[in-house]
Formats: sequence, structure tokens, C-alpha cells
Amino acid sequence: MKERITLDTKLTDLYEILPQVREILMKYGYKKLLEEDIEDVVVVDKLTIRGFCRLMDLDEKDQEKLWQEIQNLYSEV
Repeated sequence: MKERITLDTKLTDLYEILPQVREILMKYGYKKLLEEDIEDVVVVDKLTIRGFCRLMDLDEKDQEKLWQEIQNLYSEV
């Protein structure tokens, strides 16, 4: 049975389920975390999908697009 993904799923858990999700997150600002070398500090067991949206200050439209892209990827697994 597939593990359920919600907006409260931690990114570290999401990476285990969908390793290719990083490519999607890059389009929504994840590369800032890499550029500032804070990925390990922010992401390790703390940041959820919802938290990522807040941290990146995504508007509602972008949040919906991100969530849809994640759901589409998840449905392919």
C-alpha cells in the first residue's frame, strides 16, 4: 500500500518516496537553500511541504501548482 502524502509530509520523507521531487521543488525556490548552503540545517527532519511553501513565500496559486505537480508525480509511482 502506498504511503499517503499530505501537505504536512516532511520533505525528508517525501524524498524517500519520490526522490525526483527535488527537481519540482527547484522550480519553486529550493535552489535558494542549496545556494545559501542551509539545506541540511532547514530540511533535516523539520521542513514539511506546507513549511516549504511558507519559507519560499509561495502565493496560493503557486502552492496549488506545486501540490498538483507532486500529486501527479506520486500517481506515476
